[in-house]
Amino acid sequence: MPQKSIFWGASLLLVIAIFYRFYFPLAHKSIAFSTKVKSAFITQKETITNAIQIHFHQKEQIELLEKKVKELEPKASLSIAFATKLNHLLEESDLKPYHPELHLVQALGYQNMNDKNSLWIEFPTFKKEKIYGLIFRGYTAGIIKEQSNQPLALLQSDKESIFSVFIGKNNIQGIAYGNGETLMIKYIPNYENPKVGDEVLTSGNDNIFYAGIKVGKVTAVGKKNMYKIATIQPYAKLKNAQFFYAVEVK
Repeated sequence: MPQKSIFWGASLLLVIAIFYRFYFPLAHKSIAFSTKVKSAFITQKETITNAIQIHFHQKEQIELLEKKVKELEPKASLSIAFATKLNHLLEESDLKPYHPELHLVQALGYQNMNDKNSLWIEFPTFKKEKIYGLIFRGYTAGIIKEQSNQPLALLQSDKESIFSVFIGKNNIQGIAYGNGETLMIKYIPNYENPKVGDEVLTSGNDNIFYAGIKVGKVTAVGKKNMYKIATIQPYAKLKNAQFFYAVEVK
């Protein structure tokens, strides 16, 4: 009897030893494998969910853009009709035809990371001998000129961004320029009286912009030497702007 007890006891210990030797490592590996499978499943699920969300977002964006196009088509047709009629009037008056062109351009990056007012742009039809006006969402944004044989956009707060404007209902003439931070107008004749709140539009006298593009509103008026100056609050909000229109006046 004692021998049988010893035998069964030894057998039980052997079984327990085998169990601990092989089961727990296998169980650990099984759990690790299961965790990896779950992680991969969750990752794949998130990827599919994101793809579905992107798809529906793009669909919504396309539908929104199609709606905008339908809204703009009549306005574009009216603009063409207006330009045609205007050119007939100019021809009758022996004046230069009105043929501005707009080119969609894209910002590529800052010319200098310490200067947020100058941007290299993608402009395939750029002519380096010309200076172009720059428009963002219907408002003036600056100018485009040649730099190192490449098109460089100078936003309107840049000191080298200069174009002619009219101020207020009386079309007071002035020159818009950047001071590094905001937009100013100089060379306003002393006998003129621009007021805070006056709207500023492009004059078209410089062959950079055509006339009538909105620039901003006067926020302050002062004097400098022989002329008056005005500070402007621009309409265009240019932070992180990516796409613009280049104006080519012919």
